Amino acid sequence: MLQQSSLQNCETLPCYIELSNSFYQELLGYKPKQTSLQEIPESKWNEFVETRGLNPNSSGVYLPRNQTTIIPKDNKLSLFHEYYGHGLYCEQSLSGIELVNLEKSLLEEEKEFFKNKKFSLKELEKFRKENKTFNYLQDFKENNLRIYEGFAVFSEYFLSKELGIEELFEKKYEKLNGDFRKYIDDIILFNKNFGDLATFYVQGLARRTTPERVRGLLVNLYKKKSDSIKLGVLFGSRKPFSDIDLFIVSDDIEPSYCDWLDVRAYKPKDIEEKIRTLDSRITDPIIVGSLIFGNEEYLSELKGKVLAQPITDEAIKHNLEMAEYSRKRSLDSSLGKTLQAKNLRSSKIYLTNAIALKNGDKILTSNDLLDYSRQKVSQREKFIELEGGIIE
Repeated sequence: MLQQSSLQNCETLPCYIELSNSFYQELLGYKPKQTSLQEIPESKWNEFVETRGLNPNSSGVYLPRNQTTIIPKDNKLSLFHEYYGHGLYCEQSLSGIELVNLEKSLLEEEKEFFKNKKFSLKELEKFRKENKTFNYLQDFKENNLRIYEGFAVFSEYFLSKELGIEELFEKKYEKLNGDFRKYIDDIILFNKNFGDLATFYVQGLARRTTPERVRGLLVNLYKKKSDSIKLGVLFGSRKPFSDIDLFIVSDDIEPSYCDWLDVRAYKPKDIEEKIRTLDSRITDPIIVGSLIFGNEEYLSELKGKVLAQPITDEAIKHNLEMAEYSRKRSLDSSLGKTLQAKNLRSSKIYLTNAIALKNGDKILTSNDLLDYSRQKVSQREKFIELEGGIIE
């Protein structure tokens, strides 16, 4: 929540923008940058809506093709909905970025087709009706409308709450009904249960992870259970649209996976046994991860055990078995394409690890194992003659 002292004298739109930008920058690591803002005097808004052919009940508009927000002057909820809702979504989500790119592609095609020509609205409509980009764009909008508008309404709720003007949102929200009202209710309930970051991430916004940000995320997700975390480590690619990879040692937290969060959780009593197998799902986060929970001494202790662990037949056999297990899961369509792809990658890493260990090479990180696979193992070559079985 923003400091009350910052809100007391905030009455103008520039003040709300300044506070909102500061809040988003701290919470998410970004704020709207590509989106421009235009305000139209309230007295001229109806004329603007009519000349643009917009819904007469519209109180704001966002134009993806030039990433412009246009709102009635000093309308706070329209600012939250259009500028921070649609604008931020189109800057910091994959579907929003695709929407902008499609709109810009269509604009270029229209410019090229009507170059140096005068054309009527009917001629433009005829061109669009026959244009593949336009038709794909219409389907794309329809398929993503719920989350696109839902995120914008959530932005109204979120910022009005943070800025202490909830009554504005509540008065407008009373008029919502039906399935869309339930959809927004579910987002708000999720926000109350799991916190701000999780709510933005589950709606597809970019994850700019830092140890501090992820620590707060875990506390909101796990509540009192977060006190049981003996060690929490952030690892993986840490790309904005990749899932957040976490390695956790805890007696109370279970492994979990969704499209934006992958939690590898192990009980303290099981860690040493896992280290003996030189499983990269264990060794990788211990070696390259960033500490977010626990103490450096415990992490250093585990690193020492990983580095001191000798290669054994048990480790080779374990990696072979896990390679086969992951390969079978990669063929299971019920898991969905994302999990299938993750299992295919895991299978390759496990199998490469088994080969490396058989050759006397102890490789502890996933990226190094993938490099080893590219350098040492022909892509056409079958993996054979490994103790514990043959995997093709």
